[in-house]
Amino acid sequence: MKKVLITGGASGLGLALAKYYAAQNWSVCIADIQDEVGKKIAEQLSQEHNTDCFFEHLDVTDESQWASLQNTVASRWQGLDALINNAGVASSGDIDAIELKDFKWTMDINVMGVVNGCHYFTPLLKKSQGNLINVASMAGLLHMSGMSAYNTSKAAVVALSETLYSELAPYDVKVSVLCPAFFKTNLTDTMRSTNASGTIVASKLMAKSAVSADDIAKKVYDDSSRGRFMILTHKTEKNFWLLKRFMPGLYFRIIKNTAKKFNAKMSGKPA
Repeated sequence: MKKVLITGGASGLGLALAKYYAAQNWSVCIADIQDEVGKKIAEQLSQEHNTDCFFEHLDVTDESQWASLQNTVASRWQGLDALINNAGVASSGDIDAIELKDFKWTMDINVMGVVNGCHYFTPLLKKSQGNLINVASMAGLLHMSGMSAYNTSKAAVVALSETLYSELAPYDVKVSVLCPAFFKTNLTDTMRSTNASGTIVASKLMAKSAVSADDIAKKVYDDSSRGRFMILTHKTEKNFWLLKRFMPGLYFRIIKNTAKKFNAKMSGKPA
């Protein structure tokens, strides 16, 4: 039976991933700061699928907790077949408005949380020739205004993943990076924003998305199993990313005009 560790696995996309992998008869470790709900989910998945699913408390910024989790997984499972660094947070605000503590909070969780996971669990993945899956975002590829902290953190996850794609290839570890656009999740529940409108806009875009967390979980499972590096889940945003790559001049004109219109709308002035 294969084994997967999922950070942030007690809610949102992490929960959808935990459910999907368990349904494929994988043992699942849910690592999260939500102790009560995490334990209930692990128990439920174990009973439903007759697999070894368990919960471990994990603050992804705490190296000592990562070291403890590594020892637990190695002792309980004697190995690991896949690590999904999913835990993350969101923040928004113009660069001269966002509080630096919120910028650092975003970077600590979204970047160092992933770095910690890769550092502590790569040795087990080398032994199993397993899968390393880092959850970034289309915000790591398309950098819209007012999202400097989030964009920077997710771009760093893409860069880290690309580095490890080649670095771990000699060990036959398959590395993937997930870059979804908006979908229904609980990301805005903890979002830090300098302007309430940013959270409102993000929530509306999530609610309108035709792509669900369950859809993304299935694609992650399928694409990572095939060894696909970049996992893109939204067609429109993928095409916009291709526009950026092949027609950067047009792309930058579009995003500058979009920013001007958004600022004008927020200020009540004509664009």
